[in-house]
Amino acid sequence: MAKVTQLKPVAGKTAANSLPRPIEKVRDRYLSLASSYLEDMLDGADDTLYDLAEKETDSERERYFDAMRQLRVQRAGLVASLKQAMQHKFATLGHSDEQAASLENAKFDLDSLTLVNEEDLETSVALDNMARRARNGCVEQLKVLCHRLEYLFESKAEITERNNPLEPRELVDAFNEGLEKLSLDIKARLIILKLFEREVMAETGFMVSEANKVLVDAGVLPDMKSAPIAPARKPGNRSLASSQTSSSGSGTGNNDQMFGLLQELLVTMRGMQGGAAPAGGGALVGGDINAAMAVMQNGVPYLNGAPVANAASVHQVSSDDLMGVLNRLQRVERSLSETDGEKANLKEDLSELLDSEHGEAIHALDQADDDVINLVSLLFDFILDDEGLPSEIKALIGRLQIPLLKVAITDKTFFSNDNHEARLLLNMLARAGNQWDPQQGIQDDLYQRINHAVHRIIDDFEDDASLFATLLDEFQRFFDSQSSRSERVEQRVREAEEGKARAELARQEVVAVLDKRMAGRQLPDVVVRLLRQGWQQVLYLTWLREGADSAAWQQQVKVVDGVVWSVLPHRDQAALEKLKALSPKLLKTLHSGLGQISYDEAEAKQLLIKFQDVHQQLLKGLETERVPVEPEMPVPQPQAQEEAVLPENHFLVKKAGQLAPGQWIEIMDGDEPRRAKLAANIRAGVKMVFTNRRGIKVEEFSAYTLAVALHEGTVKLIEEGALFDRALEAVIGDLRRMQANAQH
Repeated sequence: MAKVTQLKPVAGKTAANSLPRPIEKVRDRYLSLASSYLEDMLDGADDTLYDLAEKETDSERERYFDAMRQLRVQRAGLVASLKQAMQHKFATLGHSDEQAASLENAKFDLDSLTLVNEEDLETSVALDNMARRARNGCVEQLKVLCHRLEYLFESKAEITERNNPLEPRELVDAFNEGLEKLSLDIKARLIILKLFEREVMAETGFMVSEANKVLVDAGVLPDMKSAPIAPARKPGNRSLASSQTSSSGSGTGNNDQMFGLLQELLVTMRGMQGGAAPAGGGALVGGDINAAMAVMQNGVPYLNGAPVANAASVHQVSSDDLMGVLNRLQRVERSLSETDGEKANLKEDLSELLDSEHGEAIHALDQADDDVINLVSLLFDFILDDEGLPSEIKALIGRLQIPLLKVAITDKTFFSNDNHEARLLLNMLARAGNQWDPQQGIQDDLYQRINHAVHRIIDDFEDDASLFATLLDEFQRFFDSQSSRSERVEQRVREAEEGKARAELARQEVVAVLDKRMAGRQLPDVVVRLLRQGWQQVLYLTWLREGADSAAWQQQVKVVDGVVWSVLPHRDQAALEKLKALSPKLLKTLHSGLGQISYDEAEAKQLLIKFQDVHQQLLKGLETERVPVEPEMPVPQPQAQEEAVLPENHFLVKKAGQLAPGQWIEIMDGDEPRRAKLAANIRAGVKMVFTNRRGIKVEEFSAYTLAVALHEGTVKLIEEGALFDRALEAVIGDLRRMQANAQH
């Protein structure tokens, strides 16, 4: 297991006390929620581990019982550890310069790709995935929060994903710090992490929203709905050639270290350790086993993991030569086309072009260049396999493989800099492409804009990286303009649907109130008409205007109780005396209420006269004519068990009901899938309204029907996280697993 990091108390309170008061409130609210969710998780963890232990053999069972014992003993410590770690993260918020640099280095060490044993690898991958999935659900809320925090620090501190204590990654790390103190088996550890994800990390979006609400309540940018988007770097004249000097040398900065660690992971892929192929059945990258491309290793050309016997037959390709070949290859349509659905093989294309220019030979690349080609090939394999992107958009983005390869060859910060212009542009094009509906056709303005950006890069990009920043700025302005227009239409749709849902809920509440007091009784016909035709409207409008918790609503419900009681058969003298006193009060209240809703005056007068006559008859001890009252709202019939596709408590039902507005889905509609965005989630999944990219309503689900559609595959959730970042995470995970397998 990895060396355990012990938590130590934070000396003094000066850092914490230096926070602006609104941020202290955010901290207190966040810690309260996080610790509460953790307590709930620990309540369930004990039962879960016990159930799992019951299914194990005697030899395995003891591990789970030991984990249960440790959780019971260390429960308070785990909660305290989480709170202490998070308090420390808040205490460093807003610090910059040297302290920010030390935090950056610590973050890099945490995520570094050094060789680890298999258990640490499993834990690391689990933590990475937990943080990524949680963050994908609240990206926009985090952006808004960061901007509000920067506002409180008067823009003297930049709040980013790396130093924001409310980032899901920080919460994951805080919990893991405490968990590392327990001597847990890897299986039990992963089960507890999964429980933490399900019970605590699943609430990350709500906790970030609450943090924003605390700041809004404190008057911090209360009207801001989305964070202003600034370019990561001002467009300038930085070229790839100028950046090569700083990235291709032997510096020891984190950027070079990141690429070095990636190269270290690629050792297994090269199959050069003793000439053996990678263990675990892993295939080499980019087809280099079959391609006639060698790699220079310590001055010796290797081909397929073995030294080339005849070195005289090797043509060494320098980085400058490679860039020249890639510039020419970039404009060869054949090698770029993805419309046939097949992925281009860069090594084969390079080899063919080099043969045509230098004669047939064994062409040898520098080791670093070969590693970059392999990494970019893996990244685009992931991108072109991504199910979230329509095939037409993948065909366009696939054309960027060679331009981005050129960027990566000359600027190694490409792999470590989240704000690299080329990465940001790729992520932006993919995000927009996720929202393009194939049914709109390739003449759609969004498709044409993506197509334009891709062809500008193919046609104009050689070594000036400012082109990516220029295109990013142009596309961002177009996309924001489109989003702003659709948001206005969505808002009208949302308000209309929420109004309809609220009106329907009000109607149901009113009918339920009257059914509860009237259904199944024998009442005078005038009372049924008075309450269901007249007073029902009074209740309905009061519920809409004042709400079910208002004093006016409660008072008007009491009027219904009084009316119904007043026409029941009364025999004892006390009840008759009470009726005699109540009758004029009821008549006055009913007359006033019906007048306030402008109920037909003549109709109201007739109803109240007949109602008064009923009272007079009852006071004289006479019987009155009565009618049986049926419920107005039909009692729902229980569904037959075999008709239920999913149980109501199925995890997909819960997941669907918790989807936040902005979530995109793909609806399988015959041969042409449709894409739609969740515009309104009303009453936690009772009604879920979906619109297209232009804000027009196209579909409606409940949480249950959406869960069934997800279960049956007729609807898919579209993951909108940064595409390049997801691809890099997947590639790193695959390389780690392959490397771990090769060691066994």
